[in-house]
Amino acid sequence: MTRSHKEVEILIIKLEQSLREAMLWSSFAPSVEALQSKLPFALDTMSFEQWLQFVFIPKMSEIVNTQGILPENMHLLPMAEQCFSAADNQSAHLQVIKQIDLIFAIS
Repeated sequence: MTRSHKEVEILIIKLEQSLREAMLWSSFAPSVEALQSKLPFALDTMSFEQWLQFVFIPKMSEIVNTQGILPENMHLLPMAEQCFSAADNQSAHLQVIKQIDLIFAIS
């Protein structure tokens, strides 16, 4: 079974909703300099949830909207587990991130 753009779109929407519900959605965008970070997940300039909101979700949405080539695989969960507190382990946003990793593990 291969992943579809529609499946990815649904998960991206779920991720945004879960971040909003957890009050992890920011009203303010990071600076232009922060967005130009070269480190994975922009670790040096923003939090993981900011990276999801301002880098990951927009890039994945663009790929979905243009029917572009989807990435081969994803490994967001280890970073998410490290960045979110132990209390978040069963949170909706962590579960959606797990689903995103799983759908990209299917080839």
